[in-house]
Amino acid sequence: MNKFQLTVLIAALANLALMLLFPPFNGQSLLRAGPASFDAFYPGFDAPANATLNSGLLYLEIFSVLVNAVLAWLLLQSAPQEPSRPRVRWQSVLQWLVIANLLLILVFPPFETQPDRAFEGFRFALSGSVQRGIFLPFLFLELFLLALDAAALWLAFGFVARWDEANGAESPAEPESFAAASVAPGPETRQIGRSDRDRRQGGNRHFDGPERRRGIERRKRP
Repeated sequence: MNKFQLTVLIAALANLALMLLFPPFNGQSLLRAGPASFDAFYPGFDAPANATLNSGLLYLEIFSVLVNAVLAWLLLQSAPQEPSRPRVRWQSVLQWLVIANLLLILVFPPFETQPDRAFEGFRFALSGSVQRGIFLPFLFLELFLLALDAAALWLAFGFVARWDEANGAESPAEPESFAAASVAPGPETRQIGRSDRDRRQGGNRHFDGPERRRGIERRKRP
């Protein structure tokens, strides 16, 4: 498991914890008689006394989180040559998942019955009628959570990528071999950082380069 997969695991656990902390509840409408329908998301420890847990919607939320986590986990598997880097770029994985979830939300939006405005379920977008319309508050909530998850994962993946690059750039260079470092400079060894002209004008007796000086620049060799 690389760091990108670990980030996906942490994000999935955070989403599951949020869903279990604020699960969906059903409530009985005062305008109509019949079975209870979706009311709102209440804290699990402070739900109204007459509210009942909407287990079907909760299971659907958990299933969607697990599917996205599994897909991201598989796409972010490490390459054989580089265990710390996934096979597919994390930017592409995140973009594909966001586009797929956005299309799924828009193709199967939440619907409500009219005129009592009771949540009916997720239907095909073109199946609306006079007695059935899109439940806009639920749709906006889905889009908001999708944008929030995408932004959080983008920042987390970017931080992981920069962390790996920094660790790779700060790796120590290979030390020079002891044999190469222990070689004593001989007469033919040139001094580092000095040109041929400087060595000709200095007192280096071991310089055997060509003599190109003229006139006053010439120096008698001892």
